[in-house]
Amino acid sequence: MIYQLAEEYCRRKLRFAGSRTVVKYRRALDNLKSFLGRDPEITDLQAEVVLDFLAWFSPGRSPHTVNEARAKLVALWNYAARQGLTDVWPDVGKMPAPVRLPVAWRVDQFRALLDACGKMPGSVAGIPAPDWWRGLLLLGWATGERRTALLGFRWADWDPVTHRLIARAESRKGKDRDRLYQVPGWCARMLVELPRTGPLILPWDRSEALYFHHWNRLLKYAGLPADRWHKTHALRRSHASHLAAAGVDASRALGHSSPLVTYEHYLDPQIVGAIDHGDRLPDPTRAT
Repeated sequence: MIYQLAEEYCRRKLRFAGSRTVVKYRRALDNLKSFLGRDPEITDLQAEVVLDFLAWFSPGRSPHTVNEARAKLVALWNYAARQGLTDVWPDVGKMPAPVRLPVAWRVDQFRALLDACGKMPGSVAGIPAPDWWRGLLLLGWATGERRTALLGFRWADWDPVTHRLIARAESRKGKDRDRLYQVPGWCARMLVELPRTGPLILPWDRSEALYFHHWNRLLKYAGLPADRWHKTHALRRSHASHLAAAGVDASRALGHSSPLVTYEHYLDPQIVGAIDHGDRLPDPTRAT
């Protein structure tokens, strides 16, 4: 029954969410099923069961992954309680998760990525792979948009005269507003040279898994780490970090509601500078 509850919840509450979000709810229930050894029921939504599940699920996984599974179960649990299907409300805390320093690319690292594009084999939706990946990198560096928006840019929204490009709300997180970018010359030149094979500037005609497989290949060609922190979102962090280092309001550039989000999750101190307040302290080893 809980699978039916999840379908109802997604239909009512997540109708306009991306397909990946809906899949994550199903995955959380599938993992709970593996733990229980049977189909989970609404009666399994109680603290001891969910806590035992999270303890079983956590080995070898990051706190972020564990907390994401918890969040999906808690959302369904809250929904079930509001519908009167259980009189037990969620009482399961998050797993402590360390906040790591944001990872971005220095200019020399990004140039290595651009050079590595020349080694990418084959083509993507009729576009030579080296051109496609170079286009993705330069658009990401120029706009700081997320993956779905980068892959959703349309030729109809590009003005080769003014060098202005619109990111449509439908492909952006939240799907609530368009954004207009003044594209720099080095990115505009790439767009002029990029083959047009359809309405999208960077069409992707393969699976999501293959997208990240090719990202790993590109990173290895460039001699850079190929972990989860060095994928498309690293372009967004690089965009923000280099803008902040140049004195630009990176929070406004990314469209964040809070500068704290930008500072904690997007600005790489290797680029914007480490905390150096210590230089202003008196030297206690120096005799006065």
